[in-house]
Amino acid sequence: MELSVVVPCYNEAETLNEFYESICDALKKEKITYELIMVDDGSSDSTMEKLENICNENKNVKVISFSRNFGKEAAMLAGLNNASGKYVSIMDADLQHTPETLITMYKKLIQNPEYDVVASYKESRKDDSPLKRTLTSFFYRINNLLSDVKLLPGASDFRVFKSCVKDAIISLPEKTRFLKGIFSWVGFNTIYVPYTPEKRTHGSSKWSIMKLIKYSLGGIISFSTKPIKSVFVIGVISFIVCFINFILMGNLSHRTIILLIGILLFCIGIMALYISRIYSNILDRPCYIIRKKIGFEKKATK
Repeated sequence: MELSVVVPCYNEAETLNEFYESICDALKKEKITYELIMVDDGSSDSTMEKLENICNENKNVKVISFSRNFGKEAAMLAGLNNASGKYVSIMDADLQHTPETLITMYKKLIQNPEYDVVASYKESRKDDSPLKRTLTSFFYRINNLLSDVKLLPGASDFRVFKSCVKDAIISLPEKTRFLKGIFSWVGFNTIYVPYTPEKRTHGSSKWSIMKLIKYSLGGIISFSTKPIKSVFVIGVISFIVCFINFILMGNLSHRTIILLIGILLFCIGIMALYISRIYSNILDRPCYIIRKKIGFEKKATK
């Protein structure tokens, strides 16, 4: 098996058939032996029904169905856990990641054996709202300032990599995962290529602003202890400010007390984020539960 293509799917019924036809045509044209691992992340529309139909007509398609919605990170992990190709790719089913770009990245990896990963990054975010562009830019700046794991601004999960990279990623036991950070943490030689996402022809993004904020915070916490270490520094500075205020003023003003309360709540919030992350991992629950697997007993063809 040359290439395993992992495709997380969540309420993608409108685009599935078009995506399936385009990706299969591109891979057949290049005569690449492949498997298409489609992971239904607890969709509430007819995604699973369409996946079953696709799987029944093509021996190269394999389907994993979750018992409920566990999130894209879990869907990608499930796909990686079941991928058997010499090379592995992750791409979305919403048609914003094009088969042509996938083929370009695959060829670049083949032609440059010194590299282990070919990753894409968004060259333009013109289609995003101004708020989303601002928050995304802010996240990358904060992450690269605080974390030892640096991320290229605009870096995407859309990439092609060798099976040794896949093995390193799935070997990590953590339950709350941030794949972009994990790719950087495990290392390996990576080359980045720009791409411009295609405009959506159906539906809208599954990522709300609140989901993006939660995802970003989780990513920073996963690879940096600087925020929680800063709690001590903030505490020391607050004590010094209050002590000077008391010496000069003879008492603590109402404004100072309100400021202290705000600082205290902020510090508690930072610690709560880390404690919740520790709690999630201590529970040792699986990242996902599989309801059904289809097509894995079939032998793939060209």
